[in-house]
Amino acid sequence: MIYPEWAPQNLVELHKRRMDGGSLESKFKTGDPETVIADLMQTYEGNITKENVEDIRRSLYRKSFGLPYKEGTELLKLLITDLRMKDVWKSLIKRAKSDQDFPNFFRACEWGITGWRGDMRQTPSERRAFYQEIRNAAGLLQSLLNKASGFDYYSINNLVDDQQIEWLLEVLNAPNDVSYARFSLSDITPSILEVLNDIGKKASQYAEDESSVKKPNSRNAELHYFIRFLSGHCERCYGQPLHDVVTVTTSVIVDQWNIDNDYVRKIVKG
Repeated sequence: MIYPEWAPQNLVELHKRRMDGGSLESKFKTGDPETVIADLMQTYEGNITKENVEDIRRSLYRKSFGLPYKEGTELLKLLITDLRMKDVWKSLIKRAKSDQDFPNFFRACEWGITGWRGDMRQTPSERRAFYQEIRNAAGLLQSLLNKASGFDYYSINNLVDDQQIEWLLEVLNAPNDVSYARFSLSDITPSILEVLNDIGKKASQYAEDESSVKKPNSRNAELHYFIRFLSGHCERCYGQPLHDVVTVTTSVIVDQWNIDNDYVRKIVKG
């Protein structure tokens, strides 16, 4: 494959490694959300609902490090071969603080896609109701545990087994005294009631966070999410939303020619 001379060299090398990494692809495949879902469907065929499947899929994408390996490789190829990207890389090269700026931009494009796949797509009112439900559930469980004598001495510390403590002591090059280490951990391990209280507080906080898009069920919601995400990345890295960079990159990835700077600016200002 012949790469254009304007493509960032470290992204070219990354693409070459991905193309040559047959065994590496197999390694990454185990973390592919769609592969995990397919295995679950086969294992629990008929015993798992579509809603549960979608919840698991969203959770996997939220925790993923990027797109599935093959899909991410195709995206990378697009970003370093589509002629429209020439001006994008030219613009970023002028602003780059290190060679990592280019892989980071590629990752941001991946996360702009996986982020939407993992998003719950809630309106502001739905978001508040959802997190209020979590807060209520945490409060209810706290109340029930306070009444239950069987949980008076329940400790998260007991969920850490001796082998895990031995491993920690070995890493820290500390004396192999599991009993003393467990006793020490008990002083810093939060109680279950403290954990539930923290969950309740954070649920209240998350309920007021801004939604990813104003109309999550609209036809262009996925597009708007990507634009806002990539613009946010540029703002954090370069102090500017770089509407021209976001416009071209979005057009390349979604293969739409009718996206212009005014459209992107409108979405970002939201």
